[in-house]
Amino acid sequence: ERSAPSGEGTYDGIEEVAWMDQPNEEHTEQGILKTVEAAGDVTVERALVGVVNGRDVTITQAGAGPIAAQGDVNIQQGGCGPVLVGRDLTIRQGGCGPAMVRGSLSIEQGGTQSVLVAGPATIGRGAFVGLVASPKVTIDEGARVMIGTPGAFAAGAAVGAVVALFARRRRRSR
Repeated sequence: ERSAPSGEGTYDGIEEVAWMDQPNEEHTEQGILKTVEAAGDVTVERALVGVVNGRDVTITQAGAGPIAAQGDVNIQQGGCGPVLVGRDLTIRQGGCGPAMVRGSLSIEQGGTQSVLVAGPATIGRGAFVGLVASPKVTIDEGARVMIGTPGAFAAGAAVGAVVALFARRRRRSR
């Protein structure tokens, strides 16, 4: 059994869960864990984590499943599944699954499937985004966006209409 950096939570090979409840401390995790939950900042380095929940989350040369952060999420040479971000999402040489970002988005040499951004989105050199919806999208030279904001809203409307039609037919057939 190893102690978590703050000494507040522990994890071992059986539980593989780290709990930390000190909001003003930073927690760095390495190894393989199922869940990391912290009231403070979480840094995952050279590790594989199933679920990450914290204030500010940094993924460096690591992989994670879903991430929920009240603050910023930074991914450097790593990747993760779906992301919910309370502030800004920054990806450098990495990627993530679908993302909902309350602040801004910045991607360089990485990518994401689809992203809904409340603030500006910058898709930098060598970056790829399947679908982006944002009030302001900047696409640098060498970046690719499959569907931009107008197309994203059109696709959303089309999917909504198809779902409504199926639901209506299903109700009628009962």
